[in-house]
Amino acid sequence: MKSEIENRFNGNLERVEHLVAHYETVFTGPGRRAVDTSDILRSAVVFFHATLEDFLRSLLEWKLPSAQASYLKEVPLAGKKPRQAFTLVELALFRGSTVNDLISRSVADHLERSNFNDPGEVSAVLERIGLLPSLLDPYRGKLGPLMKRRHWIVHRADRNTASGSGQHAALDLQKATVEIWSNAVRQFGTSVLNQI
Repeated sequence: MKSEIENRFNGNLERVEHLVAHYETVFTGPGRRAVDTSDILRSAVVFFHATLEDFLRSLLEWKLPSAQASYLKEVPLAGKKPRQAFTLVELALFRGSTVNDLISRSVADHLERSNFNDPGEVSAVLERIGLLPSLLDPYRGKLGPLMKRRHWIVHRADRNTASGSGQHAALDLQKATVEIWSNAVRQFGTSVLNQI
């Protein structure tokens, strides 16, 4: 499972890095890029965050079913809402399954609706999979802004709230910033994989 997660993580990072490299072929020359050109970088930010989320979900799907019971507190029975009771009738739908299979299925079902929007949630994932939350500390200062910017891009179309002369419709985004975030995602993922 670890090699599958690592291969998918690295493959996703390569896809995003190709997107960033494509940005350079679209625009050459001095000056600020047009909003539609820098939208390539905005897409990369969203994809970097998706790569991080997929990585975290994959780790949880692998490790959470065998984690201590208290970490399963928020995971409902497959097909149910969190903290929603279930009856033996509903449990009977899983006849023939082992308890371990039912836990794994419930975890996978729950993770399909999960997201990770700030470093605190990432730290909680580390703890739930048996790693020290402090493993995030060297990357927190870069992953936090990445997550915040992804949120602004996705939910506000990266709208620039400033108006007036010289202001574009979207916030400025530099390739160098995206590359810093790229390195942070890669280094964080590598650090986590080295600890598992």
